[in-house]
Parts: sequence; structure tokens; C-alpha cells
Amino acid sequence: MKKYLGFIIGGVVLAGIVIWVVFYTINNRKSTDVFSKKSSANSEAQAIISKDLDRFYPSSAREVVRFYQRINVCLMTKEYTEDEFYKLVDQMRALFDDELFEKNPRGTHAEKLYYEVETFKKEGRSIPITNLQLESQAEKYKKDGKNMASIVALFVIKDKKGITKSYEKFVLREDENGNWKILGWELTEPVDFLE
Repeated sequence: MKKYLGFIIGGVVLAGIVIWVVFYTINNRKSTDVFSKKSSANSEAQAIISKDLDRFYPSSAREVVRFYQRINVCLMTKEYTEDEFYKLVDQMRALFDDELFEKNPRGTHAEKLYYEVETFKKEGRSIPITNLQLESQAEKYKKDGKNMASIVALFVIKDKKGITKSYEKFVLREDENGNWKILGWELTEPVDFLE
């Protein structure tokens, strides 16, 4: 019996270690969920969400794109709750022209954006720098009797491989209230910024 007592004690100790390792691994693994479990009170997300766009809409095409950049950077790089995510999406959508708004239903837009954010964060990417053409550099023109503008934004993206620059040309249309709304955007060639 004494001969087996050592094996029994060793087995119990080994089982205890295995249980502890499994428990520790489950409780300490890194979540891939883009949402924080806690509210981000007084965070960048809250600052963006609290901006009343009905009363304080950005005053120029450049400022609309700048606010869009700010929302995008927050979504891609900051922590926020699920509720804050949807409120950030709503703030982004408030910058959209009616045509773009209608082509992108909220649920579909939020779902696509969620997966983009999840992939971006899983890959350990960040956006350390953004830039934007000056208002005087924006191309202004008329189309179908509406005031239009196009302006190029820069997103510098950092990951394990290094730094890449993404230049995006935003097209905006002025609505009946004189507010510039985003009609769409596309990747474009690099441009010089005066700023």
C-alpha cells in the first residue's frame, strides 16, 4: 500500500497542476472582442458621442472629414463598450449624405465596420498620424446644381511590418442647410499637404 501511496499523491498533485493551468489559461487569455467590458467615461469615445451635431455641425468640408477621421481613429484604436460602438457609428453616419446613408443601412454598416475593426486590432495595427488637406486645397465645384468638394485625407497605419500611408479622397456635397455631407471616398494617389 505504501508503494502506491506515492503514485496516488503524485497523481493528485499532477491533476491539481493541470486544473490550475487550465483555469489560469481560460481566465487570462486575451480576448479578441473589440468591446471593452467597462464604460469608457470621459474617454475619446465619450467626447465624440457627446458632440451635438444638430447644434454644432462641422462648419466646412475639411472639418467634416476631420471629424470623420477622429471617429475612425477612435473606432480602430481606442477602447469602448458595445453601446458606445453603436453611438460612434451613429455619429459617423450623421456625416453622410442622404444618398450614402440610404445605400448603407445601419445594421449592415455596423456589422461590416465591426469586422474591419476586429481585424485591424487583431493584427496589432494603429493609426499614429492623420492629416488632411487645407480647406484652400479642397477642390470645389458644382454638379447638378449642388455645391461639391473633394478633399484628401491621410491615414498613417503602423503595424509589425512598419508604416504604410493610406490616402483617401473624400467627396462631399452641400445639403439644403448648408452642411457638407460625405457622399463617398476612395483610395487615391499621394498628395502634398501644406500643413
